[in-house]
Amino acid sequence: MKNDQLLLILFFVLMSNAFAKAQQEKPVAKLVPVARYTDSTGMELRLFPDRRKMLELGFKQGWSLQRSESGSGTFTQIAEVKPYSEGQWQQAIDNASDEEARETIVIAYDFYKGILTGTGGSFDMSEGIAALREQRAKEDFEFLVFLLQAIKEPEAARGLGLAFEDKTAVAGTEYTYKFRLNGESPVYAILSEEYTTVARENKELYKRKVYTKVGDTKLSFIWEEDELLAGVDVERVVPRTNTSTQLNEAPIYGLRGKNSSGPPRASFDEDSLVNYTKYRYRFYGYTPFGERVKFAEVEAIPRDLTAPQKPFLKQPVHAKPDEVHVSWEMNAPVAEDFKGFAVSRGDKNKGRFALLHDKLLPANARTFIDKSFVKGKTNYYLVQALDTANNVSSSFPVAVTLIDSVSPVKPIFMDGKMDSLGIVTIVIKPNKEKDLMGYRLYRSNQDDHEFSQIEDVFISGDKPEVRPSSTIKDTVTTRSLTPYVYYRVEALDFNHNTSPVSEILKVKRPDKIAPTTPVFTGVKVREQYVDLAFALSRSKDVEVQKLYRKTELSSEWLEVAILKPGQKSYRDEQVKQGTKYYYSLRAQDDSGNLSEFAVPVMGKPYDNGKRPGVQNLRIQKDKETMILAWDYKEMNENTFFVIYKTNVSGNLIQYDNCLELRFSESARNGDTYAVKVFTKDGGQSMISEKVIFKE
Repeated sequence: MKNDQLLLILFFVLMSNAFAKAQQEKPVAKLVPVARYTDSTGMELRLFPDRRKMLELGFKQGWSLQRSESGSGTFTQIAEVKPYSEGQWQQAIDNASDEEARETIVIAYDFYKGILTGTGGSFDMSEGIAALREQRAKEDFEFLVFLLQAIKEPEAARGLGLAFEDKTAVAGTEYTYKFRLNGESPVYAILSEEYTTVARENKELYKRKVYTKVGDTKLSFIWEEDELLAGVDVERVVPRTNTSTQLNEAPIYGLRGKNSSGPPRASFDEDSLVNYTKYRYRFYGYTPFGERVKFAEVEAIPRDLTAPQKPFLKQPVHAKPDEVHVSWEMNAPVAEDFKGFAVSRGDKNKGRFALLHDKLLPANARTFIDKSFVKGKTNYYLVQALDTANNVSSSFPVAVTLIDSVSPVKPIFMDGKMDSLGIVTIVIKPNKEKDLMGYRLYRSNQDDHEFSQIEDVFISGDKPEVRPSSTIKDTVTTRSLTPYVYYRVEALDFNHNTSPVSEILKVKRPDKIAPTTPVFTGVKVREQYVDLAFALSRSKDVEVQKLYRKTELSSEWLEVAILKPGQKSYRDEQVKQGTKYYYSLRAQDDSGNLSEFAVPVMGKPYDNGKRPGVQNLRIQKDKETMILAWDYKEMNENTFFVIYKTNVSGNLIQYDNCLELRFSESARNGDTYAVKVFTKDGGQSMISEKVIFKE
């Protein structure tokens, strides 16, 4: 079998497979309508098939136009739409309004006939698939040209069966339209898209916003397109006339971004313009109904946006203690529109810079003296060049190296302690200087002796973000006749400026000897308190002395008071009569060592037996009964009352007793009574005043 025959069989097998797959998953072809309403013509419609094959089927079979009212969803066929006959085409050509319209109609007619007759041609198997692709590309290009021509000339659209006027549309009513192919496609699944509009003339239908971007001798414009407006022409209006010149050779069409779902955007640029000159532009677009309409008119002024050359900033110099000299260079020639310089300063090489002068430096300036720089900190300088359009260019920021003669502040000790092994931990309040290198530590065994340098705590200058440690360790012997070690410290910066020496830090050596024990020198007991006298511990390092108390010798001591320095007596008023109280003392030194408890003493507040008398003694009569009543605030379970009554001789004698605040009996006129309080522990009050019973 020949190779050509094998290739032919293979081709038909592939085509059969492709056809079978197409039967399963047909590609979609769309019939897209567009509509508008005018008072003069009613509802105008245009049809746009999205594939050339749909156009061919429509030319042969025609389309049905369907309509639905007010969103009902029910469509009714209102017209059959098909291309012109041969006679209608000839009549349209003869009646064309001008030569351009006639040419457009002729092109549409030729395209129509070409579709019906088919471009066809022989298929060369040696060319293979490439020939098919070339033919398809040619057909698609012809289809695109057809669409553009149909949009420009309404009569061409009607001749192709792609235009219709619905004169039955009622003004103010909402309609939905769609076109259907009169027949089926063996290849495509046909989708009839719907278009909804209200039968109302819209004077602003084609107005569009044009956005302007101003450039240097250049203007840029951008706008959005939709199904009602495409193919834009841009015209520039001639100054002092109403005439205009078209700037584009072919209509401008918008493009939609790859991932964009919005309307397509189109743009136009014009350069080589004169800055600060006002230009006016008119924008025209083509509608689907064969019209060229002006949709926007804008004015814009190109401006000078070119920044001057960058100044070259030299290394700033700390020339005097209070002056930093800043200088820069500019390459020749300097632009004619150059205006001057601005010098700024900041504490970092990026971020905010503060302007150092209130007026612009002249164009011939090349130096500036800064007298307000921040001493002891980093200062970056920046020089900016400005032109008459206020365009700005900036030098690179450069830092000045300051001659540092400022010493750090005097360090302050925060703490110092020595442990039992003689290791001393010293804490210094951190200095805030950014150029701080560290601390130098001195030590002495007496505060009035010379201090010797023992330690340097410095950091490397190549790591400015690291801060020197403010905690220093030292080791000394704990066996010494001097109870304290004394320290001083000074701070240094990277220029070896030295701070004033600190105050003296006094650090106590570990103390394991308990202080001497305080002793009591006297105890005085009264009814409501116990007075204590004592001699305090004689140890010099005593920090605190405490008083303790308990009521049972076998109990633990409870702290009663912390004595003030030099306090040698104490009155304990939180006592009860008849209760024994035991007291002791203890001293504690500044190392936390505690003395032995002092030999305890005892005090017992005594009871003198006196009790308060009754109050508000009164006699009441209830029929033939005398009721004697009184008040007593100290009443408890140990209290009872003795009733006194006059005898025949007129003397008060013990008559009766009771446990309540009243006494009653049958009495005679003139009987006299009194009351006395007794307690079971032997206490008693004075006898009350007398009261007399009267009938």
